[in-house]
Amino acid sequence: MVIELRLIRHALALGQHRNFARAAEALNLSQPSLSRSIAALEHALGVPLFDRSHKGVVPTAFGRVLLERGEAVLKGEADLRREIQLLAGIEEGVLAVGAGPFAGEISVAVAVARVVNAHPRLKIQVLTNGPTEVIRDVFAERIDVGVVDVTGLGDDTRLVVEPLPEHRVYLACRTGHPLTKESSLSLSRVLEFPLVTSLLRGMAAATASSSDMAARPGVQDTSDFAPQILVNSPALARLIARNSDALFPGTAGMIAEDVAAGHLVRLDFDVPAMRTKYGLIYLRNRTLAPAARVFIDALRGVEREAEARDVAFGSGGDAASRRPKRARARR
Repeated sequence: MVIELRLIRHALALGQHRNFARAAEALNLSQPSLSRSIAALEHALGVPLFDRSHKGVVPTAFGRVLLERGEAVLKGEADLRREIQLLAGIEEGVLAVGAGPFAGEISVAVAVARVVNAHPRLKIQVLTNGPTEVIRDVFAERIDVGVVDVTGLGDDTRLVVEPLPEHRVYLACRTGHPLTKESSLSLSRVLEFPLVTSLLRGMAAATASSSDMAARPGVQDTSDFAPQILVNSPALARLIARNSDALFPGTAGMIAEDVAAGHLVRLDFDVPAMRTKYGLIYLRNRTLAPAARVFIDALRGVEREAEARDVAFGSGGDAASRRPKRARARR
């Protein structure tokens, strides 16, 4: 016995509206056509699915089972169609990525560029948002992959969470900044100046809001902290830092060019929380499109290169960088 999915769809509409005329209108069918569909389905199953009366349409016990299982059947069919279409190839596919602003600059932009170069006909959408918005877009299936701070996400069984390499975050300031004249920096001294950055999460947020937390590296904190100067663009943050006393926290790749050109000075200031905690996230029960897998592979490659730059930048030094003693994480 073969049951057409079209007939199940018609039965679900009738079960929802409990009226042939309204269900037919919702399906863009004539009422006689819907009646024939329901009759054909009842004939195929050999049982009555709906009781008809002048008060409307009521599912029978058999109809209730059909309505309960029908939604799952149609969803399974839609998922099957999607997986088959995914196998058709990457060249005509679509890729949607969500990323935090700093993750976007660290590796996402370069990874997307490499995917574009390899697959120029692929349609790509990259959305820059805060971690909460990116996570919400993953759950809503508006994006395939998110690249965000994954602090606190490891226990969510709905997600695949793949941590990316940590990168040291440096504090950079303008040439001639008061901090460049000091031989030793404490956290409390640094926090006397405004930070210009995006929302901070986890230990970075705790450190920025309360320096006592810097001495407790094992503490997990998933709350957000808004800096005094909140921006959603590393490029904008760098420009603000170059022209004010604000401090810009950025990775080696973000500040190396400005440091080399003398626009910014790298402060050799470090506390345990000054590390990125980015990772890849996507839905566990949703098959990744080939384009998404290609992007993830490209991102991993870019991250390995970023690690190498971190090592070179941290050990090579430069004339514009300050070299005070290791930061004292205290007030």
